[in-house]
Amino acid sequence: MTAEALSVTTTVPAPADAVFAVLADPASHAAIDGTGWVCGPLDGERLTTSRQVFRMGMYHPNHPDGRYEIANQVRELDPPRALSWEPGTEDAEGRLS
Repeated sequence: MTAEALSVTTTVPAPADAVFAVLADPASHAAIDGTGWVCGPLDGERLTTSRQVFRMGMYHPNHPDGRYEIANQVRELDPPRALSWEPGTEDAEGRLS
């Protein structure tokens, strides 16, 4: 099985700290999501540390349940230069897989 990675670069005509503030606030992700799948945060916390886990409510008409949750773990956090996270699901012990 091969691993997939997604990387996107875009230029936004705004100060880096303003862009970072939007990305570090999961409550704003639904407004900037181009797919319409993101419904909103389940935790309500801003992203402040690497390895932090944040959960989002999602919706996709082709998902077996329609509505579902996704857990994301912050991989890199270097305000205001870099922010990345890895999506996954949690097992019964709360570990991301």
